Amino acid sequence: MSKELLSSDLRMSGKVTVTFNTKWLWLILGIILVLIAVAPVVSSYLPTAAPSSPSAPSSSTSTSASATGTATSPPSGGAGVNCANPCTIIIVNSQFGNGQTVVVSAGTKVTWVNKDDTVHTSTSNTGVWNSNIIAIGGSFSFTFSTPGTYPYHCEVHPMTGTIVVVS
Repeated sequence: MSKELLSSDLRMSGKVTVTFNTKWLWLILGIILVLIAVAPVVSSYLPTAAPSSPSAPSSSTSTSASATGTATSPPSGGAGVNCANPCTIIIVNSQFGNGQTVVVSAGTKVTWVNKDDTVHTSTSNTGVWNSNIIAIGGSFSFTFSTPGTYPYHCEVHPMTGTIVVVS
């Protein structure tokens, strides 16, 4: 008889109580927090469309050296140079410049300027140069004297670039 009474009370009042186990709430919150934490890492692997034009080198301390290695033979005659001497590559949005290959003439001083919100490096894949850590707002310079193709990367992030030096 009490079951019938309870059943009829629910039909009359129209109220239903729903219980939710709190472990599911914590699981959902945990998943959301993991997604929020992983989002910046995932976005650093996605290509960005933030082109950056060369500008004058900043007044930051810079280091200069001379290139001595060659990976491949580039075209000669200065054809296709797309960055004048001195050449500045702006690091922003975890990308070197606009993401395109930089072509310079032999003897060009290339300066990487870090305008990103984190530290970076400019490190030759073949050991020709290594900037070590370039602080936020800092810069690093390297003079390329030998024609060739010089791939490089950031040792902190999945960023790559290429300098082609022509005679």
